[in-house]
Amino acid sequence: MTGRVPEFLLLQGGYFVFSLSAPLLKSASRLPTASAGFAMRFTGAFACLVLFAAVWQQVLRSYELTKAYAWRGVLFLWTFLWSVLFFQEAITASNLAGAGIIVAGMMLAARDD
Repeated sequence: MTGRVPEFLLLQGGYFVFSLSAPLLKSASRLPTASAGFAMRFTGAFACLVLFAAVWQQVLRSYELTKAYAWRGVLFLWTFLWSVLFFQEAITASNLAGAGIIVAGMMLAARDD
């Protein structure tokens, strides 16, 4: 990892965009397949994944694959946020404990040697 802030923000921004595909697909699954709402949500999720793929290619210019992929654990944190905001789901103590373990592992794997 080079340690430059813009590259790190690009990496995190990419994972943020990637994380948006999950709530879009979950909300689309609750609609009839032939509806306009389904098509819009599915298209939005697909656009998120295409944008993530483009960002990921740029991220790999600055980060080793193992370091960049280690940050994928941040998706769990975004998922918690989306589940509360969009679907009114509860976060349990077990969720928080598991997230803590994941974040600790992510930080350990992504550290500079």
